[in-house]
Amino acid sequence: MKFLIVAALLVATVSAKSVKINSLTNCGGPGAPITFSGSILTDPVAVPGQMLMDLTTTAGVAATAGDGLMVRKVTTRTADNYQVPCFNGISGTCTVNFCDALVTYPDAVCSIFPPGVACSCPVEAGTYHAPDAFVTFEADWLAINGGVAGDYTSRTQIISSLGAPNELILGCIDVSFTLFAA
Repeated sequence: MKFLIVAALLVATVSAKSVKINSLTNCGGPGAPITFSGSILTDPVAVPGQMLMDLTTTAGVAATAGDGLMVRKVTTRTADNYQVPCFNGISGTCTVNFCDALVTYPDAVCSIFPPGVACSCPVEAGTYHAPDAFVTFEADWLAINGGVAGDYTSRTQIISSLGAPNELILGCIDVSFTLFAA
């Protein structure tokens, strides 16, 4: 579950000509059932290219296809608050069903799962360490409004009951980074 959030966040975050990742932080509230920790290993990243990271996800809950869990990603260029559009259904600012994303976008999501863990639902509760996780940046970002160069923030949330009065954010990860065209 957490892996999808991280994957979605990173996919939403990346895709320019070059990327410099400044930070990766857990933004879930106290007692959030899904938490993230880790570090960015590639700084900067050429786009198209890959951002490498050492990622640990702790999921206090299991995720199944029937849970209706959603991943909401918002990626913004900080200088002008430009919200990056959704590219290819998964990258940029997008909202996707967690389990559907594992099937529909395996190239964008499964790279953040650790070795030996299936990239499919159900995802069992547990702690997952992915020392070789990566996010691939596509060339789509080169054509964004105002150009790709700048500082960005990307927030990815895993949500239960999206849009309902009982909506619950189960986990959250923030990534800050800098993009530049090479």
